Amino acid sequence: MTVLSRVFARRTALVGAILLLLVILFCFFGPLLYGTDQSHTDLSAARLGPGSGHPLGTDDLGYDVLGRLMVAGRTSLIIGVLAGLIATAIGAVWGALAGYTGGWLDTVLMRVVDTGVAIPALFLLLVAATLVTPSVGVLALIIGCVSWLVPARLMRAETVSLRERDYIRAITVLGASRTRVVFRHVIPNAIGTVVVNATFQIADAILLVAYVSFLGLGVPAPDTDWGAMLSKGITYTFDGSWWLILPPGIAIVLVVCAINFLGDGLRDAFAVKGRR
Repeated sequence: MTVLSRVFARRTALVGAILLLLVILFCFFGPLLYGTDQSHTDLSAARLGPGSGHPLGTDDLGYDVLGRLMVAGRTSLIIGVLAGLIATAIGAVWGALAGYTGGWLDTVLMRVVDTGVAIPALFLLLVAATLVTPSVGVLALIIGCVSWLVPARLMRAETVSLRERDYIRAITVLGASRTRVVFRHVIPNAIGTVVVNATFQIADAILLVAYVSFLGLGVPAPDTDWGAMLSKGITYTFDGSWWLILPPGIAIVLVVCAINFLGDGLRDAFAVKGRR
């Protein structure tokens, strides 16, 4: 069986993949079928309840909530995926260098990781977000740069195991450079750890985006993301405007669960492959 066959043999992973596909279609292709104006405010249509014309109602500025949910989801997914890939790439290279090299360089690199882990990522993210103008690219870069520590630890552990393998020893004896061994042999052979970790990093990044936006430090208007929608909706919770908080809240929970389900499936699939 291929890795994909083993992944989709798990029902939760299959459900996660289907959910994720539906969310992607909803966010990226939904606006083509359900066009709304997400640039200009219309206060005369502010906070209308769900009904004809606006299936999920409107927000306090008159934006259609269903259309806004699509646009916001696209922003959250783009930032989450970019940040997850950045964190995984930095962590994989950092951990592989530390694990393969060993000695004083390993000690120095991992002490940096230990120090970084001791500082909450959300705190670093909030400080960085107050120093620069947030945008999709900037937020993805900042989240990626504060989230690579755990992947680095996982990659180091995997590399320490790999460097004892016969083929790695043989390549080293033949005179291959450290850089060549790390990038051509260690990281590709730890692809299972890298891929599985990337899925969890993406899920965590989407939650971090929501946290930052909830605190008012997300992408500036008229752009938005699910966390920003949730933050604005909370203001009107006690006025009975439930349609302002439920859609983005459910969307965040669904996409994070879907990615985690898929990540669990990938982890089990690669674990089975590794035991063979």
